[in-house]
Amino acid sequence: MAYRVAIDIGGTFTDLVLEDVSAGRLSTAKVLSTPGHLVDGVVAAVRASEVPAAEIELFVHGTTAGLNALLERRGAKVALVTTRGFRDVYPIGRGNRPQMYDLHYVKPEALVDRAMIFEVDERIAADGRELEPVDLASVDRTAEAIAAGGFDAVAVSLLHGYADGAHEQQVADRLAEKLGLPVVTSHVVAPEWREYERTSTTVMSAYITPIMRRYLDELTRALAAEGLQVPVYITESNGGMMSAAVADDKAILTLFSGPVGGVVGTRAAGAALGLEDLITIDMGGTSFDVSLVRGGEAGVMSEFELQGLPVLAPAVEVHTIGAGGGSLIREVGGALRVGPESAGARPGPASYGNGGAEPTITDANVALGRLPSGQRLAGSMELDRDAAIAALEQVGARFGIGATELAEQALEIAHFAMAEAIRELTIERGLDPRDFVLCAFGGAGGLHATALAEELEIRRVLVPAMPGAFSAWGMLQGDVRHDAVQTFYRSLERAPADLPGAAAELEQRVAGLLAADGVDGRPVRFEVAGDLRYLGQEYTLTLPLAEHEVADLAAHSDALVARFHAAYHERYGHASADQPVEFVAIRIAAIAELERSANGDGGGAAPAAADGSPLGSSTYLQDGAELEAALWPRAAIAGPVQGPAIVLEQTCTTVVGPGWTARPVADGHLLLEKD
Repeated sequence: MAYRVAIDIGGTFTDLVLEDVSAGRLSTAKVLSTPGHLVDGVVAAVRASEVPAAEIELFVHGTTAGLNALLERRGAKVALVTTRGFRDVYPIGRGNRPQMYDLHYVKPEALVDRAMIFEVDERIAADGRELEPVDLASVDRTAEAIAAGGFDAVAVSLLHGYADGAHEQQVADRLAEKLGLPVVTSHVVAPEWREYERTSTTVMSAYITPIMRRYLDELTRALAAEGLQVPVYITESNGGMMSAAVADDKAILTLFSGPVGGVVGTRAAGAALGLEDLITIDMGGTSFDVSLVRGGEAGVMSEFELQGLPVLAPAVEVHTIGAGGGSLIREVGGALRVGPESAGARPGPASYGNGGAEPTITDANVALGRLPSGQRLAGSMELDRDAAIAALEQVGARFGIGATELAEQALEIAHFAMAEAIRELTIERGLDPRDFVLCAFGGAGGLHATALAEELEIRRVLVPAMPGAFSAWGMLQGDVRHDAVQTFYRSLERAPADLPGAAAELEQRVAGLLAADGVDGRPVRFEVAGDLRYLGQEYTLTLPLAEHEVADLAAHSDALVARFHAAYHERYGHASADQPVEFVAIRIAAIAELERSANGDGGGAAPAAADGSPLGSSTYLQDGAELEAALWPRAAIAGPVQGPAIVLEQTCTTVVGPGWTARPVADGHLLLEKD
């Protein structure tokens, strides 16, 4: 076995990156996604790689099956079981109002309504003491009601289940025995205090668990039929990976399985080039994803919101808007709107020739010549410029303008929306985007990179090797990883006595998950962190804890407090150095390192001209002016290329705007710099 494979499913294309371990060579395959049955696209990509599945030694997959089910509200029918008297914790939620002055604000729709919530008799105290044992008769009555209700899954979130999960496990075992349904417990999914957030996370995990289990089971069987003999690994929201067998019970950790691959890849590419601060933009067929790499590390959140519902789970921070190549250009209420609706893979943009009648961002690029007429998407798909212009003309007629003018205005709207998404992660947090390098990938990232950089006054853009399949390449740069958290409510004076034991318990828990992933014998490292806050505050900051701090916190508490004040000041612009600090939770990450894949080498680039020169030239429109651009196969670029130029390759097209210079750098990446 000599191959390593990663597959990323996008809204339009399914991307595969193949590493030939013995030759140290990378190649790509790209097929249309199959939204109705995603497994078919995965199998088609494996077959397109023309490598026997039996010779694959590592198979990594990023899936959005769970995320899509949640966004489209087509998940399982979930029954929620809680402690008697606390049935209304989930429906009431929090009293905060995110849009305080919005008279039309509507509270996010919950995944479970009150009629789907059941109570059992039991009680655990906040310190973990048992106040009332589980009444199995009440559990049996609940099981009967759930069976009669036709539910698909059960979420169990008992009062103070984070302090001791024994009652939750007892209830879950009984319900599983009686019902034969997937049962998700809060002490496994989110053992943290704050009842509403913990319950919301448990319900969300139960909501997508049956779908993820069916998908992973079907995927595993389909790949086994192709001859795959190794476990299927799934990319986690935190940037690591876990086996499909473990992912069966941890569906909530796969929500951002697809988008994080590019962030992990950016971190790896930046490290190879000595770049520590990067803004990542992943523009595919459906969405535009933004994230940050700061100081060489991707930012991992311990809590986030999805569709207005809180989730307590580690995830790389990714901000997504509906602005991909397939985003529809429409007239709505007399105004021009771009996205968030997408043409998807079928019928796709009008220029695909698959029956699409509405114009998209891709059609705008085709009409303007930014995607030259000779360019073929995924190496084989011909683009129909006449169809793109005809679709744009239909919308343009409503504004009294032509196809190309409409296309330019649509791109301006899209670029502004993209820039706003980046500003949200940078300027709104006190960060200057000009201090970052813009890393652009995805099938459409290179088309818009320099225009977007000029909007933000960024002077350097990195277009990585194989940008159209870069997220898949990034998945090969991850490690097997598991995170665990435990509420650890202690004053800084009490914490030193309990911290070593609590960390050891968490370490044992995550080590067991690594063993289940089949990584025995590989180097493993553990990273411990603590959630701290000022006394009396609600929310926390997470700080890494060094090994010596865990072992002897008393001797290093002053340094830890100083770090907390500094981190608080950086995040909020002020700090209260005279206020006491307390622990709220401790976290641990267990990371089993895998062999790194080969460096990017431009695999999959368009064929180079024999003398390493441009293939020719083409014209494209920008700001109403017609520009003459040299057409460069990426593999032919050996030195600086002055813009205007268009760089062609199998998985992406890059526009080098006027005043920009592109040059190849280490590992096959392309660096664009503003003159």
